[in-house]
Amino acid sequence: MKGEPMIDFVLLGNSTRLALPVLQAMHSAGNFRCALVGSPQTAALKWSHLCSQHAVIEFTQDDAAVRVLNRMAQQNPQAILIPFDCEAIRLVNRVEGRLGIKSIPVPNLATLNMFDDKWTFAQFCLANDLPVPKTRFVGSKSNLDFSVIEAELGLPFIVKPINESGSYGVLVVHSREELEQKILNNEAYQCRPLIAQKFIKGADMCINLLAVGGQLRAVSVHKSGTTFIEFVPHVELEAIAEKICFASGYNGVMNLDVRLETHTGRVFLIESNPRFWATLASTVACGLNFAAESVKRTEPTDVPRRLSAGRFYARHPLLKPSSWWRLVSDPTESGRMLRARAFDLYGLGELVRHLLAMIGKNWQRVMVRKCSATSAGTQS
Repeated sequence: MKGEPMIDFVLLGNSTRLALPVLQAMHSAGNFRCALVGSPQTAALKWSHLCSQHAVIEFTQDDAAVRVLNRMAQQNPQAILIPFDCEAIRLVNRVEGRLGIKSIPVPNLATLNMFDDKWTFAQFCLANDLPVPKTRFVGSKSNLDFSVIEAELGLPFIVKPINESGSYGVLVVHSREELEQKILNNEAYQCRPLIAQKFIKGADMCINLLAVGGQLRAVSVHKSGTTFIEFVPHVELEAIAEKICFASGYNGVMNLDVRLETHTGRVFLIESNPRFWATLASTVACGLNFAAESVKRTEPTDVPRRLSAGRFYARHPLLKPSSWWRLVSDPTESGRMLRARAFDLYGLGELVRHLLAMIGKNWQRVMVRKCSATSAGTQS
C-alpha cells in the first residue's frame, strides 16, 4: 500500500509451527519488516508484531498465488522471498520464471521430493555410503508381515509413513500383538505408504545446514536435553553434512534427524527435512542465524560457518530469571531473539500455556497427596 513502510522479506508457507521461528529469526537479524503469505492456518500470525502483513492463498492455485506474490514484489521491489516449508518450495518450483521476486536458495523439485520421502532418502544414503538403519519398503499396512520383518530387522523395529512429519504415524513395534493392535487391526491407522526400519537404541541428535550449489555454507550439530538444546562439535556429522550437500548438489536449508547408538557411538541418519525447522530459534540464540545466512549473496568459501557450542533453554524467557537482565539490556541478535520470544503475542501465549501446565501439575500433586492421606486415615 502507498505510504506504508516497505517490506524486506516475504515469507511463504503453510505451517505456523515453522513460520513463527522464521519470523523471529528475521526480526533478530535486524528488526526487518516481514510479510507472510500463507493459508488460514497461518492467519492468526497477523496479530504478531513480527508480521507486518499477511495474505492468504490456496497453495494448489498457482495462478492466484503468482498474482499475490507479484503484487507484493511490485510494491516492495527490494523484498526477498523466503519459502520456509516443503509446500512453499514446491509452489516456487512449479511457477519458476513467473515470479517477479527473488528467492533464497531452495532445492529443485526432484531433490526436494527425494529428501522429503523417508524411503528415497534411505536409498540416497545407501547409494552414497552414508550411515542409515536397515530399511524395508512396506507400502500398505496389509503388507506388514511380522515374521518377515522381525527376521530381517530384529526387535524392536519401527513402522513409519514415508511422507509425514512430527512423528505422526510412527510406531516402535515390540511384538506381533502390538503390531496387530495398533496398526493392522486399527481402523484409525490409515497412513501409507509405509516403511519398516531397524530400531537404533541411542540418543537423538540433529544436523542443521545451509548449502548453495552443493557447497556447505553453514552447519550446526545439536543434542536435546529435557529442557534445553545443546550445540556440540562433531567432526563426523559435519563431514556427513558436507557429503550430503555435494552428492545432491543441494540448495537451501535442511535439518536431519540422527541417532547416536548407545553401545557403539555409531551415528545413523534417520530422516531429512529439506526446509526450515521448528527449533530454528535455538541456533539464532546461540550465534548462527540460518535464515539470515540464507538471504546473503556471498561468494563461496572453503570453510562453512559453524556453531559448535552453546545452550538454548526451550522454556519461555520470563520463566527463567537468569534471562531477565538480558531481556532489557542485550542489544545483540541473541538479545533480540530473546525479546521476540518473550513479548510477542505468541510468546505470551506460550507463557500462559506453561503456567497453566505448572498449575495443573501442582494441582494433581495436591490431589494425590489428599487421596493418599484420606486412604491412610480410612485404613487406620
